Amino acid sequence: MRNLTILTAFILAFVFTGCSTKREYFHPQENEAVADLNYQGKLNSKIAYATVNGATLKNGTIITKSGIINGVKLDKNEKFLGIFDNKILSSNISGNFKIRDMSGNVLLDKDFSSQVVSASLKGSDLAVIRADNAMFLLDISNNSVKFADKLDRVYTLDSRTASPLFLGNDALMFPSLNGQLLLIHTPTGGLALDTYISSEPFFNNVIFLENKGPNIYAATNTGVLLNTPNGNKRVIDTIKDIFLYQDRLYLFSKDGTAKVYDLALNKLNEEKFRFAQFSNIIAKGNKLYIFERQGYMIVTDLNLKNRQIFELDGDIDETNFASENVFYHGDEYIEIR
Repeated sequence: MRNLTILTAFILAFVFTGCSTKREYFHPQENEAVADLNYQGKLNSKIAYATVNGATLKNGTIITKSGIINGVKLDKNEKFLGIFDNKILSSNISGNFKIRDMSGNVLLDKDFSSQVVSASLKGSDLAVIRADNAMFLLDISNNSVKFADKLDRVYTLDSRTASPLFLGNDALMFPSLNGQLLLIHTPTGGLALDTYISSEPFFNNVIFLENKGPNIYAATNTGVLLNTPNGNKRVIDTIKDIFLYQDRLYLFSKDGTAKVYDLALNKLNEEKFRFAQFSNIIAKGNKLYIFERQGYMIVTDLNLKNRQIFELDGDIDETNFASENVFYHGDEYIEIR
């Protein structure tokens, strides 16, 4: 009986302690000046979907890294995947996939039976990743399959799914949904390399994949991989956002920490934005414009120093997108000049 009483007391203490725990939110420090900043314009519809390459509004309008595409609208429930070789790639949840020209004319309409979450196009080579972690390299000039594979099924997926990366004229890297990278020889469809970034059981899809010369940079939610001709290097972190800018790699963590690395993944600086929840970042000129979910824009230099803080009129929606110089949120936007 005494043991039961002790156990009951322990459980009650745990429950009440847990219930009293409150999430902390980002606020400027007492010595930091804050200026008000209003959104500068309204979109004609709200954002329905956002990917690493762009956003789709509820009325089918497409926003890319370069801005809004005028004169082209996607069908209902279609999601914009990216522009490659001056072609618009899109998909819907039923597995229908389309390629359009920049005037909106449909050039390819194909059923993949499961939703296409990421794709790239180079010439007649189409690389596709489905939601069930199946990957295909197709020659759309003759409808042939050059490569096909299906990796371990995933049940949780981050919406920031990286696009397959064509490397030169004879290589393609697939970013899988389970933290794996596959290097394909495009002329033959042969598998040349298979490596992991991380092996977490959930939300482990590749969210970032870019190359800088011979170096390949890839990331999941929990790690960064640098692949070079001389070997690999890794950084373990909880990643909210990551990008390359002016020969530096910027990494924004889920704990409110921002870090800057050189191209060899040597850390140059680290700054803590206490309790910050990073929504998106625009790098422009010699400044970073950091959008924080509680409704702040934090401006720093490229070393993450000399911060200025602007308070926006309201919290930031989870579905948002940043082009090269415009931040889109809900049906509003701010242009960075």
